[in-house]
Amino acid sequence: MPISTNLYLDTRFTKEQGKNAEYPIKLSITKGGRTAYLPTGIFVSPLNWKDRRIIGRKDKARLNDFLLSFQSRARDIINEGRLQGRYIDCDATDVKNDVAEQMGKEPKRSAPVHFMDIFDRFAETRKTERTKEIYRVTGRKIRQLFPMAERIAITAIDWEWLEDFDERLITLGNNPSTRNLDFRNIRAVVRYAIKRKLIKENPFEDFQIPEGVSPNRALSIEQLRTFMNAPLAPWEEKYRDFFMLSFYLIGINTEDLLHLEAIEDGRINYIRAKTHKPISVMVEDAARVLFDKYKGERFLLNVLDTYSSTHNWTTKVDATLKSIAFRNGLPPITMYWARHTWATIAHGDLGIDVGTVADALGHQPEKKVTLIYIRKKDYSKVDEANRNMIEYLHQ
Repeated sequence: MPISTNLYLDTRFTKEQGKNAEYPIKLSITKGGRTAYLPTGIFVSPLNWKDRRIIGRKDKARLNDFLLSFQSRARDIINEGRLQGRYIDCDATDVKNDVAEQMGKEPKRSAPVHFMDIFDRFAETRKTERTKEIYRVTGRKIRQLFPMAERIAITAIDWEWLEDFDERLITLGNNPSTRNLDFRNIRAVVRYAIKRKLIKENPFEDFQIPEGVSPNRALSIEQLRTFMNAPLAPWEEKYRDFFMLSFYLIGINTEDLLHLEAIEDGRINYIRAKTHKPISVMVEDAARVLFDKYKGERFLLNVLDTYSSTHNWTTKVDATLKSIAFRNGLPPITMYWARHTWATIAHGDLGIDVGTVADALGHQPEKKVTLIYIRKKDYSKVDEANRNMIEYLHQ
């Protein structure tokens, strides 16, 4: 079940009375439609609070850095707790209490060092103007694809961020050679940060930079049909079916797929755990058949009825998918390939415009992520694209 966090000015309680009254900023933690609040220890007037940021105060930069660090630490704790299965039977209050306890064990953290500041600083140290411009091009792409790029902490550049950036580059039509150059630039900046002890771990140890001459992680339509119709042992069918279900749902990742709770008005609506972006997908007949086949007790699907965490399941399913692929002369696919395959076939075979593909994958920037937004948004183009995709696959 997705768990979301937001900074929130709680105007129900005041620090003092009168026109100068200040209210506490809290971190809201939402799970299963219920919300609990974790105090940050900072109080401000409503006049100094806009778009979840402090404004109009001399100390706004320091306080905003603290709030971002506070929320980032809470998210790290929540992600770790989910991977360890701590929150399976917990409500929002339980999660809040766990976050508070874990934070109490950690020393206070200084304001985050921002990735783009380090990136720009490193770019300007290059010897030639041409080399500087190559880095600037990569920097412009990051700013284009991440509207809040200036606030990305250097510690947030992990393998998941790198995967997400690669996915967005592919959606924009960047070829492997171009993506290879962008990631080598980022890797150089990461090494620079490690030498200066700004970060400890190198995310590129878990991320494979795209080869300049290799295709992205996507099956062609012919390969996908081969995989879909491959002869399997009975126990392997479930793993193949879950890959296909991810594809039918426009490449939903494993974390979100296994925590889906309901189909509402023929759709699944959720906040993507990885990017906190809203996603809504019409459940076509091909997907509905698999939901019925693997119906769960706690969630829509039954995996977490028996598996303790999504990590354990992912390890098993990816190993099985690679085995199936090997026997059928296909690349070593994993669940993540479903997302790239959908995007590649949609744009390359069906001619679906990049904007619709980006919208389908949840890459379009949104100012506010809420379930209300999901229900109000017009998904007709995305629905039509996915319906055409499934018909094309099964023709």
